[in-house]
Amino acid sequence: MGTRNGAWLRVLVGVVLLVGTVLIPQAHAAPKPDAYGYDPDAQSVRGSSSLLSAHELAKGKPYRSTLPGSEPVYFRIALDATSHTYVSVVGIPGPATKRTATNSLRVTLINADGHRCDRQGAGFAIGSAQPLAASTSRMIAPAKDAAEAKCQRAGTYYVAVSRYRQRAGSTPWGLDLRVDAEPPLKKSRAGTSAERRPRIPAPDGTPAAVEGGAGFAVAARVRGDAATGEITPGQSRFYRVPVDWGQRLSVAAELAGQTEGPYVANGLSVTVYNPARMKVEGTSTSYHGEPATADLNALPAVAYENRTDQGRRTAAMRFPGWYFVQVTASPELAPTWGRKPLRLTVRLGVEGSARKRPVYAGDPGVFQVPGAQPPAQRSKRPAPAETADGGGRKTLAIGSFTAGVLLLVVAASRVLRARRRTA
Repeated sequence: MGTRNGAWLRVLVGVVLLVGTVLIPQAHAAPKPDAYGYDPDAQSVRGSSSLLSAHELAKGKPYRSTLPGSEPVYFRIALDATSHTYVSVVGIPGPATKRTATNSLRVTLINADGHRCDRQGAGFAIGSAQPLAASTSRMIAPAKDAAEAKCQRAGTYYVAVSRYRQRAGSTPWGLDLRVDAEPPLKKSRAGTSAERRPRIPAPDGTPAAVEGGAGFAVAARVRGDAATGEITPGQSRFYRVPVDWGQRLSVAAELAGQTEGPYVANGLSVTVYNPARMKVEGTSTSYHGEPATADLNALPAVAYENRTDQGRRTAAMRFPGWYFVQVTASPELAPTWGRKPLRLTVRLGVEGSARKRPVYAGDPGVFQVPGAQPPAQRSKRPAPAETADGGGRKTLAIGSFTAGVLLLVVAASRVLRARRRTA
């Protein structure tokens, strides 16, 4: 009887181990190292080859799509006549994409009459910045002419996404899309852009171990002044930090030293984006095996009035919220240092106390520091960037697995007791 019971128990343990090996990897399967991190809640949509059949994008929701080749694809949005609107598109080129100016990303906003209201682009100007993010906007302001006035009317608008030129390439790109609206202020404000202040020193706190995210929606939050992790040649890592009205952001990224090697121009590049994923500024540094730092340390303070400034980076510092930092290691590092991860330290400093904030006439959505001004209907679900590691899913899966094991053990003990009584 003991032999039969032992054999039965070995079978039961084998079943439990088999279930564990099937369930646990699925619960926390890691994405590919170079895969872009989309929002887990992103809805998949197909871009249209014509305006009439374009899929509508709702405000405040994440989407993912594909740019099949060199021909443009179209999406549709509905705009009111009072809100500023920002359409952000992140293009994710494939690994075989040629990094040339003709293969850059272009995003165009078109009104119902076919008039171009705004056009923005992103390219491989600094190093091999990939993915590429571009944000086009529709602003509400006194119109300079009739054409500009038509772009401020309520109605249907279209977003065209394309490569910079036709025949720029036929390799499909992934697309990460968002539409965000900034409501008008309850009381109009008049003034000039934020004052320039002296250069501030980069943060020098002890870095915490933080692995950068693989995309905007899953960007890693940096708590404190610095984070240290790893980056692979050809890879982009994303970080985020909250910046409020009147505060200034400083950014520095350092690639640790390795064995000495050849000079690689633009070996490490850093780009800062505002909450609308609009580019603020970018820079890069060379690398040849010694520690190298790329820094952006003189960004203007966040102010509502910045939007009227003629300078791009000042105009982009126009609202509070999550500011994103994209750090990219050039793929040209791989021939010398291989595909092994390199040590990366990112320092994000926020200077100053939050100033009195303008009062919006509606929910500012992403244009606010979390907790500073709660929206009218706050979702109880955690933000994607906070759950990007799948912690909730892992807890649920492991809990379910543990409960299953306990049930099997209880069943086994009951069977054994029954057999002893009948033996």
